Amino acid sequence: MIMHRLIAWFQVHFPHLYKELLHCSHSYDERNPNPYHLETDCWSHTMMVCKLAELYKYEKVVQVAALLHDIGKPASRKINPRNNHVQFFGHEEVSVTMAEEVLDLMLCEEMITREEYDEILALIRHHGILYKISELSLLIEKFNGNLLFCKHLVELVRCDTLGRFCTDGYHTDKYDLMLSKLSQPNSEAPGQNVTKPQYRMAL
Repeated sequence: MIMHRLIAWFQVHFPHLYKELLHCSHSYDERNPNPYHLETDCWSHTMMVCKLAELYKYEKVVQVAALLHDIGKPASRKINPRNNHVQFFGHEEVSVTMAEEVLDLMLCEEMITREEYDEILALIRHHGILYKISELSLLIEKFNGNLLFCKHLVELVRCDTLGRFCTDGYHTDKYDLMLSKLSQPNSEAPGQNVTKPQYRMAL
């Protein structure tokens, strides 16, 4: 996947989504910047995440998910006047719904396969889960032993974490450790599923 071509393709075919991200601010106003997103607009954050996915040479599904992971933020943006904060609760699922239109065209133009289509949606849907899960074994259990999907998800979240300017630093030690373990053969994977991909969390 050549990232600059993907980004240009997206801007040409989905200018409304690009413009919505560009004009959607993470901040309440100029006097109340979001300490976790000092780059301010959602498009700038998206481009930072995409650049990291490109620099780390992550696979196509991670790069496409990096571009689309937050496209639901403009539609889910809410302001909390009690603390001058901006919230995007549920933006992951909104992003999944909106990403389907983009991925349908990518599939039609043979830019991705059906399996990649499904995994990209799953990556977008679950990119917030690692803020709640701290152990790799629990992550693997959630996704039924699908190590490759777990690796791709951690890679996406690592880019999402680093692809911003924030006041409290960048906490990626957990993700670095997970990726290190996932790169070791048979590490923490007693129930590894190598036949049929499982992208939904076990209940």
